Amino acid sequence: MNRIIARSPRSAPARLWKALNVHFDNFRVWYKITYRRGRILATEGDAWRSLDVPAYFENPSLFYHGDGIVPRVEQRAVGHIAGAEVVRFTFPTLHPMKFPETNLAVGRLYRNRRAPGAPVVIISHGWAHKTLRTIEHLYVRPFVRAGFSVAFVAHPLHFERTPPGTYSGELVVSADVVLTVEAFRQGVIDMIGAANWLRAGGHRTIGVFGYSLGGYLAGIMAAVRDDWAFAVLGGAGDSPVSPILDTPLGRNIREDLEACGMLDRAKLSRAWRVISPAAFRPLVAKERILLIAGRYDRIMLPASVRRLWRAWGRPPIHWMNRGHYALLATNRGLMSRAIPFMKQMTSGASAGGGPQDAAPTAGLSGAGRLVRSSNHL
Repeated sequence: MNRIIARSPRSAPARLWKALNVHFDNFRVWYKITYRRGRILATEGDAWRSLDVPAYFENPSLFYHGDGIVPRVEQRAVGHIAGAEVVRFTFPTLHPMKFPETNLAVGRLYRNRRAPGAPVVIISHGWAHKTLRTIEHLYVRPFVRAGFSVAFVAHPLHFERTPPGTYSGELVVSADVVLTVEAFRQGVIDMIGAANWLRAGGHRTIGVFGYSLGGYLAGIMAAVRDDWAFAVLGGAGDSPVSPILDTPLGRNIREDLEACGMLDRAKLSRAWRVISPAAFRPLVAKERILLIAGRYDRIMLPASVRRLWRAWGRPPIHWMNRGHYALLATNRGLMSRAIPFMKQMTSGASAGGGPQDAAPTAGLSGAGRLVRSSNHL
């Protein structure tokens, strides 16, 4: 077990709170590695070496291509939640992979009813979500109540993009290090494509919010373009190498990496450097970035978060007395810090707030029968 780098709480209630957070993380990790073991995959030969190209880090858009391309989007209204109309949208991915199911990007736009020109939050979600309802409850609804519209794109190999015979997210992180990179790459490119579509439809003020695995993708998005209104990363560190090699969560993948000769930190770091936010310098202004981290996190270790913070020139960071899951999924956790920061960064950007925040055009309107929002995209 890795030691948690945090000052020991002095009071009994504080020590109990820390212990509860640690045990909650440990239980969730135990469940995942015991009952949700992914299939055994492997890296073939030296295929990973093609990912370690210096030019990608000087200009990440060479690898994460597609910026400026507006995808061919199909859309329809599918229902509503409190305060927002819900539009389902799809488009052919801008970066195809070998699995046909993941090559259709699928998402939802939650258009704020009270402010049609409201700033849009693009949610970059965590690993292996099973239902959309969880994301709506924890993140979408609070953002809508706070006056934002929300865009959500399913990550590759998740939800409806999941290949038959696998569970949502199973193939995203594995000992096939090239497949892992391609999944991250497709996810970043598709979210940027969705942002291009939103901008073409009149949504001028857009920010990114990523948590856990999605925080890595959001961090890369902040390095690819500079016009995000904000970039908020919750429970995310410098590189996916850390949770796989340094925490119990990576136990099964470590076994598979060893079997194919990739259980070497230097080699794996080179292979996954191109999906590590700390390898890039963000283009977003430092004051528009917020890192939110848990002092007791057993998955995104505090040391990993600090490495990212230093690599990015020490942007604003807020430490909370939470473990990984308590940070992401409890009251007064991640969202209590994210929303005020986002509102500050978009002050004056609601409907009628200025010319750059004009209401979206009819090009984003959906058509169809209204039904209640479901777990399916």
